[in-house]
Amino acid sequence: MTAGFDEQSAFDQADFAQAVRERVIRARSVLSEASDTHDTNALSPAIDELEDALHAAREYGVTVPPADGA
Repeated sequence: MTAGFDEQSAFDQADFAQAVRERVIRARSVLSEASDTHDTNALSPAIDELEDALHAAREYGVTVPPADGA
């Protein structure tokens, strides 16, 4: 019975890691769009979201893809 729990736990961890990666990618996209359109009202919240998403990735040891152009 423990093996089933371990398998489920690993699956949940993979789903969590993917969700964190997607959050970082989405936050980068929103920030890029705010910057490209010079939307000053959206810029600060976009930066905050990206910082939070990257912090979550670091905290949980999730590897995220590099930013475009990096």
